[in-house]
Amino acid sequence: MVDASTKLRLSYLRTVLAQVAASFMAIVTPAGLGWVAVNDTYLQKSGADQSTAHTATTLTLAITFFSHIALLALLLPVLPNLSLPTITLPSTVVVVEISMLVLVVIGILFWIPASRRRILGELAGMVRALPSVLGDPGRSAFMVLAAISGNIAFGVALIGSVAAYGSLPPPLAVLTAYMFAATVAAVSPTPGGLGAMEAALVAALVRIGVSPGSAVAAALTFRLVTFWLPLPAGAWALRRGRKRGWL
Repeated sequence: MVDASTKLRLSYLRTVLAQVAASFMAIVTPAGLGWVAVNDTYLQKSGADQSTAHTATTLTLAITFFSHIALLALLLPVLPNLSLPTITLPSTVVVVEISMLVLVVIGILFWIPASRRRILGELAGMVRALPSVLGDPGRSAFMVLAAISGNIAFGVALIGSVAAYGSLPPPLAVLTAYMFAATVAAVSPTPGGLGAMEAALVAALVRIGVSPGSAVAAALTFRLVTFWLPLPAGAWALRRGRKRGWL
């Protein structure tokens, strides 16, 4: 997706390694900020100006998020027994207090001249760069397709993990279970959704008919393959990229 978000002719191998390194950083840094930092640095060192790099990474995150939500919304009706957990809305007082705190922080940032100039400069640059990032409908469509394909690929990995431990429910049901668990993990404060993802996977798989023992084994196998095994590769890719000067 990052490759498609700019008009740069990026090296395929370097782009793949950059994404492996970015995935590693997304796991070991708070809120996935490392993913943004690695991709932003990669694009700038590949020839993109700062505004275009910022816009491309921000747009990639936005498309990934909204495509995930859209895909989950399309799949949930297929399984009436699988639904998102009930969310208790905060009280009006809490909402007002949080809103006031956010406004105070924004006010302080804009009150400081240096901070105000930097924020406005970044926003203006991103607005100017947006047409070049979204100017090609084909590239925009490819970004959306890549985001959806990524979710489906993880779903296929979960299908394989479930199949390894017994009877397999309908593949569409397993894909929905993954999307459900990934949504829970996305709002979890732990790195990479650690703990929350495993618990949500087990709960979702049991709800679609997988036995508890098989659900635990499948969830742990899935996370081993998609979370733990890529870590050494990501650390190596990050070290290599920095050593060669393109990260």
